[in-house]
Amino acid sequence: MTNDDEIYHESMINAYNLLTNKKSLDQLIDRSYENGSISGFPFNPTIKVVNDDVYDKIIDYFCELEEYEKCQEILDIKNKNK
Repeated sequence: MTNDDEIYHESMINAYNLLTNKKSLDQLIDRSYENGSISGFPFNPTIKVVNDDVYDKIIDYFCELEEYEKCQEILDIKNKNK
Protein backbone atom coordinates (compact mmCIF):
# COMPACT_ATOMS: atom_id res chain seq x y z
CA MET A 1 0.00 0.00 0.00
CA THR A 2 1.22 3.48 -0.78
CA ASN A 3 1.08 6.20 1.83
CA ASP A 4 -2.02 7.67 0.11
CA ASP A 5 -3.70 4.25 0.20
CA GLU A 6 -2.92 3.91 3.90
CA ILE A 7 -4.35 7.34 4.65
CA TYR A 8 -7.50 6.55 2.65
CA HIS A 9 -7.86 3.18 4.40
CA GLU A 10 -7.47 4.83 7.81
CA SER A 11 -10.14 7.41 6.91
CA MET A 12 -12.57 4.62 5.98
CA ILE A 13 -11.83 2.76 9.22
CA ASN A 14 -12.41 6.01 11.12
CA ALA A 15 -15.71 6.54 9.30
CA TYR A 16 -16.83 3.00 10.05
CA ASN A 17 -15.92 3.30 13.74
CA LEU A 18 -17.63 6.66 14.08
CA LEU A 19 -20.82 5.77 12.19
CA THR A 20 -21.25 2.48 14.06
CA ASN A 21 -20.54 4.17 17.42
CA LYS A 22 -17.65 1.80 18.06
CA LYS A 23 -15.51 4.86 18.82
CA SER A 24 -16.31 8.48 19.51
CA LEU A 25 -14.83 11.36 17.58
CA ASP A 26 -12.77 12.26 20.66
CA GLN A 27 -11.37 8.71 20.86
CA LEU A 28 -10.39 8.77 17.19
CA ILE A 29 -8.73 12.17 17.53
CA ASP A 30 -6.92 11.09 20.71
CA ARG A 31 -5.66 7.92 18.99
CA SER A 32 -4.39 9.90 16.04
CA TYR A 33 -2.68 12.37 18.37
CA GLU A 34 -1.01 9.50 20.25
CA ASN A 35 0.19 8.00 16.96
CA GLY A 36 1.53 11.35 15.80
CA SER A 37 -0.73 11.41 12.76
CA ILE A 38 -3.79 13.28 11.59
CA SER A 39 -7.08 11.43 11.76
CA GLY A 40 -8.94 11.73 8.47
CA PHE A 41 -12.54 11.11 7.45
CA PRO A 42 -14.27 10.89 4.08
CA PHE A 43 -16.82 13.41 5.41
CA ASN A 44 -16.99 16.21 7.96
CA PRO A 45 -17.42 14.33 11.27
CA THR A 46 -18.76 17.39 13.08
CA ILE A 47 -21.90 17.51 10.92
CA LYS A 48 -24.70 15.26 12.18
CA VAL A 49 -26.14 14.43 8.75
CA VAL A 50 -24.18 12.15 6.43
CA ASN A 51 -24.97 12.24 2.73
CA ASP A 52 -26.14 9.01 1.05
CA ASP A 53 -23.21 9.25 -1.36
CA VAL A 54 -20.81 9.08 1.59
CA TYR A 55 -22.52 5.97 2.95
CA ASP A 56 -22.33 4.41 -0.52
CA LYS A 57 -18.63 5.25 -0.85
CA ILE A 58 -17.86 3.61 2.51
CA ILE A 59 -19.98 0.56 1.65
CA ASP A 60 -18.25 0.19 -1.73
CA TYR A 61 -14.84 0.45 -0.09
CA PHE A 62 -15.52 -2.34 2.38
CA CYS A 63 -17.19 -4.48 -0.31
CA GLU A 64 -13.97 -4.27 -2.33
CA LEU A 65 -12.14 -5.58 0.74
CA GLU A 66 -14.81 -8.29 1.10
CA GLU A 67 -15.65 -7.06 4.59
CA TYR A 68 -19.35 -7.66 4.10
CA GLU A 69 -20.26 -7.42 7.77
CA LYS A 70 -19.06 -3.82 7.81
CA CYS A 71 -20.97 -3.16 4.58
CA GLN A 72 -24.17 -4.43 6.16
CA GLU A 73 -23.68 -2.39 9.32
CA ILE A 74 -23.19 0.82 7.33
CA LEU A 75 -26.14 -0.02 5.05
CA ASP A 76 -28.36 -0.57 8.10
CA ILE A 77 -27.30 2.80 9.52
CA LYS A 78 -27.88 4.50 6.16
CA ASN A 79 -31.39 3.05 5.94
CA LYS A 80 -32.17 3.91 9.55
CA ASN A 81 -31.18 7.54 9.01
CA LYS A 82 -33.39 8.07 5.95
